[in-house]
Amino acid sequence: MKPALSAVAVAAAVAVAALMTFGLTRGEQGKVVGSQHDLGVAAGAAGVSACEVCHLPRDASGQLLWSEDPHAGDKRFSGIAPACYSCHDGTVTDSGLHAFDVALAQHPVRPGEVGEDCDMCHDPHLADYGSFLLFPAGANLCRTCHAGGGSAGHPVNIDAIAGGHVPRDDSWNPDASDFHGTRLWDEGGSRPGTFLKCLSCHAAHGTASKSLLSVAADSRGSPSLCANCHRW
Repeated sequence: MKPALSAVAVAAAVAVAALMTFGLTRGEQGKVVGSQHDLGVAAGAAGVSACEVCHLPRDASGQLLWSEDPHAGDKRFSGIAPACYSCHDGTVTDSGLHAFDVALAQHPVRPGEVGEDCDMCHDPHLADYGSFLLFPAGANLCRTCHAGGGSAGHPVNIDAIAGGHVPRDDSWNPDASDFHGTRLWDEGGSRPGTFLKCLSCHAAHGTASKSLLSVAADSRGSPSLCANCHRW
């Protein structure tokens, strides 16, 4: 084969391989395409693929996201968290500053361990259940892993308003340093309503208590939470 023809053949092979790789990549992007994580669409970044925003094309042998850990000096933000928080720090997304605020309580994770980090509850490729959650639990999200409620704990899935337990404060906004509300939900747990759910009293991100209670405890402890609904 002549050198010129050989170069052309190699170039053609590379081009075909690149096209095949691109096709596979697009085909395997799944439900990211068209979702809020498809920044080529959601952020109007024309020409940016849904993969390359988070993943670097290199010799990957594991779940590689960035070329290096941008928070290597702070192990609280090792693992997958730097990738998530590069947007979810309240500056790029509307997810709120409280998810990034280390002064507030967050759900415990094991940074860097697959399935025990942010990916314990979230999958950035799965948009079916809202907030890229792994499961359709709604406001009873906690019960996916925790068996609370029922006879061994505070009852959930009850109509608090019908039972006469109207919260004095039903708002909760950590971004505004508001940790006093008891949120009520609709029966399905997807929007505001009258039902008591796990997330009426707890939250996974940005709480003022290590027990992930959404109401800040006072000197009396938990009664401050109870008194928001119960009158003694």
